Amino acid sequence: MHFDDDQPELRSAHVIVVGNEKGGAGKSTLSIHLSVALLKAGRRVATIDLDTRQRTLTRFFENRRSWAKSASWPIELPFHCALERGESGDVRQNEATEFALFADAIGAVEHDYEFVVIDTPASDSYLMRLAHSLADTLVSPLNDSFIDVDVFSRVTHDRSRRGAVAHYADLVLEARRKRRLVDNGVIDWVMTRNRIASLASNNAKQIAISIARLGAELKFRVVDGLHDRVIFRELFPIGLTALDPIEEAADNRGLTASQQAARREIESLVENLRLPIAAPGLPHLESRRLWHAQISQLYRQMAESRSDA
Repeated sequence: MHFDDDQPELRSAHVIVVGNEKGGAGKSTLSIHLSVALLKAGRRVATIDLDTRQRTLTRFFENRRSWAKSASWPIELPFHCALERGESGDVRQNEATEFALFADAIGAVEHDYEFVVIDTPASDSYLMRLAHSLADTLVSPLNDSFIDVDVFSRVTHDRSRRGAVAHYADLVLEARRKRRLVDNGVIDWVMTRNRIASLASNNAKQIAISIARLGAELKFRVVDGLHDRVIFRELFPIGLTALDPIEEAADNRGLTASQQAARREIESLVENLRLPIAAPGLPHLESRRLWHAQISQLYRQMAESRSDA
């Protein structure tokens, strides 16, 4: 991608960025399952790991590639790029090195793949901001906690400060502004509520109300994410997900109720993201065009509803 051009070449890949400055929200878990779900839908998928310290997405696909060598069924794998950290003593030189690596990674996949999934670290950096400005779909996982809400909107007892746009939301709004200036693109921001308690509590209800209000103000959609299930952690060492035929790996004992529920959660999440997954015979670029029109109309309706309120 020609980042410095005023008129960048249009890419065919739909870029999904999984981001949130709050650590522990489940970014890598979502990146893993979105990537595998798209692969299983028959899409050409590339993945980029920007978390140069944790590298959870990279470790998962290393494990998956290793399992594939002896698996009794075909194992889908993406084209994966793991960025290396700049190791010099000069911070600016490190940033320049990492930027060049990221630009090369995007350039290598933007025209040959239908989807690019980018996993970002829980930190504010130039590279993270750049990734957000490239997003077509931005997925922000959020746990049912006012601590997590605070990175989007200030949570405080002081009514005069309550509800102010917080640091991460400000980052996304700036990314949207830059995207419009560059190619008039739309960033579909989707908040995914992770680790929702099975039994509704007053705290969860208050958070749901707060998020719904924020969605109207900041123009993001809210969908249910993934529960905190043991299966998501158990399968990591072998690079599998609940979408894989794990019943075969378990001597055909079948899926447990929890495993079946995990599979339904992932499938529901992908469906609710409304990604431009091309139907048979429909070119991906045409699917993306329709997606862009639908998302633009959705945000116009949200803006009109807010002005009428």
